[in-house]
Amino acid sequence: MSLTMIEYKVLNIMPRGAGYPLTTRNICKATQLSEREVRGAISDLISLYGVPIVANRSGRNTGMFIATDAAELNIGIASYKTQVTTMNARIKAIERANLDGWQLALKPDIKRLEAQSRHVQGA
Repeated sequence: MSLTMIEYKVLNIMPRGAGYPLTTRNICKATQLSEREVRGAISDLISLYGVPIVANRSGRNTGMFIATDAAELNIGIASYKTQVTTMNARIKAIERANLDGWQLALKPDIKRLEAQSRHVQGA
């Protein structure tokens, strides 16, 4: 299977190792590709070609890179697992959402707000 030109551009700019990861935005700027094209190429590089592209999503050095050892691979796997957990929680919250009553539940309790306001002003 051969790479498309878009996949080739993304693969060639993707840093090897966690030292200098790149954000999607930076990859877009460097390759003159759209965000959709970059994300699609990354997905294909991972899914079709087995390129170990991972992301560091915490700390100062955030962005994507090609893992070069087990520790770097684990950084990316942990980030993806956290994302999946967060997404599953969001799915469950949406499934439980009350389509008819959520707006009523958000209406302010005017008496309680006035009491809180008087308490803060008196403090």
